[in-house]
Amino acid sequence: MRILHVTDCFHSGVATAIDQYARLTPEYEHLLLANNARGTAPAVARRAGTFAVDMELPENPAGAVKAVRDTVRDLRPDLVHAHSSFGGAYARTAAFLDRITPGRIPAPVVYTPHSFSFERQDLSRVKKAVARGMESLLLPLTAVGAPCADREGELMVELGHSFGSFGRKIPVIVVPNALSTAGTDKLGSWSPTTPKTVGVISRVTPQRDPAFFAATAELIRARRPDTRFVWIGDDDGKDPALSAVLEDAEVEVTGWLTGEELHQRVAGLSLVIHTAAWDGFPMAVLEVRQVGVPLLIRDIPSLAECPASARFSTPEEAAAKAVAILDAGVDPAFWDGLDRAHTPEIQRTRLGEVYDLAVG
Repeated sequence: MRILHVTDCFHSGVATAIDQYARLTPEYEHLLLANNARGTAPAVARRAGTFAVDMELPENPAGAVKAVRDTVRDLRPDLVHAHSSFGGAYARTAAFLDRITPGRIPAPVVYTPHSFSFERQDLSRVKKAVARGMESLLLPLTAVGAPCADREGELMVELGHSFGSFGRKIPVIVVPNALSTAGTDKLGSWSPTTPKTVGVISRVTPQRDPAFFAATAELIRARRPDTRFVWIGDDDGKDPALSAVLEDAEVEVTGWLTGEELHQRVAGLSLVIHTAAWDGFPMAVLEVRQVGVPLLIRDIPSLAECPASARFSTPEEAAAKAVAILDAGVDPAFWDGLDRAHTPEIQRTRLGEVYDLAVG
């Protein structure tokens, strides 16, 4: 089977997910048509041999749709796996145009949103309604929905009821985000440094709510003045004022880190606080779990799979739980259920089910 992956968001967690989909299913031939049009992070290096073909997706929407159509015509993939909202729109629009063009053979489209755009809390009500409407209209052009977490799956099923998918029920199979442990000795390598350090691992964006972390840091510092705070990541270039919010709260912003340097900074943390106001299912959570650092999670619908004792709703609640963990030096939450649900073995099995169903 030949699979064409399409995204305009090849960075951070999306890049990690696509790369792992390909490496977990080497029996398929994986092609990549991608760019990083919506991010300013350094380009993610492709692993040698992961993709049989690695092509650049044009940033212009019309050019992107044409590129998908041309690639499907020239390379004849058995299916297209579209990632992220724009990638999904490009691939499904291309499939629709191929359907109505004589002589063209459309490829079935598998769609993984990696967080629906209408879940964003920084969009107006009108923009969120438009985004949801577009997802509903495009859904009938989807062969199989492959959301990356339970919440995303529930939202995709709800979309199918919006317009009845024009009489067609779209199958939805959750392919849970996971991190491979193959070739790594990092599992359980937590080694906190002194003084105690509380961190976030993420881009500095409205989604990750740096003001929430800054407020939490101030509350923790009032009770534990010796605690340091760090944000492992950088802003996306669209709103530098967000980094200023962290700096004003004496939170170190590291900039982009990769490889061993990133692992060492994460392993040295005493606690990670995930402050996202909305999300799909973040790879950062799984990375923290893999290393073994104590973890607190904001109580948002997409992270309902996480243990209740690890969740918080306000900076005050986050600070209180953080101080308790810093005092005890251990994570009191029971994470085994989440760990068992997000394994490479389950991800590989579900991917096989999705791809087999998509090609009939």
